[in-house]
Amino acid sequence: MQRLRTGVWALSISVILAGFSSGCIASRKFVRNEVKTSSDALTAQIDATNGQVKETQDAVNQVNTRVSAVDSRVTTVDQRVTTVSGKVDDVDSRTNQNTQNVATLRTDVSNVNTKTDTTNRNLTTLDNKFAKRNNYAVATTKTILFKFDSATIGKDNMAPLDEIATAVMQNPDAILVLEGHTDNTGDKTYNFRLGERRVEAVKRYLAVDKGVPVYKIEEVSFGPEKPITPNDSKTNREQNRAVTLSILTPALDGNSSAANR
Repeated sequence: MQRLRTGVWALSISVILAGFSSGCIASRKFVRNEVKTSSDALTAQIDATNGQVKETQDAVNQVNTRVSAVDSRVTTVDQRVTTVSGKVDDVDSRTNQNTQNVATLRTDVSNVNTKTDTTNRNLTTLDNKFAKRNNYAVATTKTILFKFDSATIGKDNMAPLDEIATAVMQNPDAILVLEGHTDNTGDKTYNFRLGERRVEAVKRYLAVDKGVPVYKIEEVSFGPEKPITPNDSKTNREQNRAVTLSILTPALDGNSSAANR
């Protein structure tokens, strides 16, 4: 009896274990199928995501390529802008230089105009003097004597020359005429040149030492041709070795005389 009970229990346990084993196998298959299905779905999603990522990366690469092209163009434009800026600076510099040149030119033109006005006034004065060239009168005359065959001014002649220089400088309309003379001793051509040397000595002293304007001095050498006195004696020949200085001033007409009273 006891054996029978033991056998029943063993059989019962075997049946239970068999049922449990069958259930476990079915469950495992189900789980495996579910896992496989989920894995396949996840793999598909991953593949899809990878595709989207690749497309996105391709798009990003295209954008980067375009950006690089734009950067290159921007760099080229920057270089051109820099070049243009340099040219603009050069043009500005030239413009400033031209402006300075124009200012300098205007100053030069102004100076020329001033000089032109001065020249015109001087020409008017000269025209007036030329119109009155035959209306000059001798205001003062002095004679400077020289030694035989000499063109050196003696110290005793400095005082009268200084008086002549002062008189000429005080009268803006005065003209000084220098006439060179010699005696009739020796060669005529040599005497003409000697008379010129004597005139030049007097002119140099008046112009250089005393400041008389050269344009106010007229000069001529007569040599022996126009003696101050006849060359018929030693004393007269000494008087002809000379330079005659004559100050000429415009002769006053009635209106001028009235105006200067």
